[in-house]
Amino acid sequence: MRGYSIVVLMLALLASTADAADEITVSPQKSAGEIVHYPRLTHFPDAQIQKRVNDLLAAHDKEESENHASCQENLRENHQKMEKDSYFTSIDVAYLSRRFLSLQVNSAWDCAGAHPGSSQQPVTIDLTTGKEVDWKSAFRPGFLTLTDSKTFQSHPGKLAALYRAHYAKLPKVDRDCLDAIHDDEFLDVVLWLDRGRRGLLANPQLPHVVQACNEDIAFSADEVATYIAAPNLLAELREMSTGTRGKN
Repeated sequence: MRGYSIVVLMLALLASTADAADEITVSPQKSAGEIVHYPRLTHFPDAQIQKRVNDLLAAHDKEESENHASCQENLRENHQKMEKDSYFTSIDVAYLSRRFLSLQVNSAWDCAGAHPGSSQQPVTIDLTTGKEVDWKSAFRPGFLTLTDSKTFQSHPGKLAALYRAHYAKLPKVDRDCLDAIHDDEFLDVVLWLDRGRRGLLANPQLPHVVQACNEDIAFSADEVATYIAAPNLLAELREMSTGTRGKN
C-alpha cells in the first residue's frame, strides 16, 4: 500500500511539473497612458518562439515611442505644450491561448493637426510560429475584399455584409451610421480575438467625420467557418465558443 502511495505521489508531481512547463503567461495585462509598453511573454514552453514574439512586441514598442515623439515634435513646432490628453494609448491582453495572443490597442491624439485623431490597431500573434497573423492569408479570397476583374478595384467582401447585418440589429442605430458603414470605404477593417466575447471581433476604420459610428462586432466560429483558410484559426474559434480556450 505504501509503494502504491509513493507511485501516485510521483505521478502527481510529474503531472504538475508538466503543467508548469506548458504554462503560458503574459505581463503586463494592461498598459495605459501617455507612455505605454507592449506586454511580453514571460513564460512559454518554446524559448525560440518566446524570443521571436517578444522581439516582435519590442518592435511595436519602438513604433509607439516614435509616434509619441512625433506628436511632441509637432506640438513644439506649433508652439504648443504636451497636455494630458495630447497623446494616449491603451493596450489590453484581449486573448491568450497556446495558439494565439491578441492585444487590443487603442490610441487617441491631439498633436496640433487639423483635428484630433484616434485609431484601433490590435495585434494578433500566432504562437505556433511567433509571427503576426496575416488576416488576408487566414481567410479565403473574397472574405475581406473583392477585386473587380475588369477594373481591378477593391470592394468590401463578405465580411462587410456580415458586419452590416449585425450592425442593423444594434439598439438605436443611427441612420447616418447605417449609411456610413454601407460606403465602399469599408475596406480598412481591423480584426482580433476576444476572450470575453468568445469570437473574432471586427471594426471598420471609418473616416474621422463618422468615426463615432464604429462598433466592435463579434463573429462566432459558425458564422465565418466557410471563409477561414487557416485550420488553426478555425479550431481556435470553435474551442472559444465552448469556453475551452483562452485566458487573460
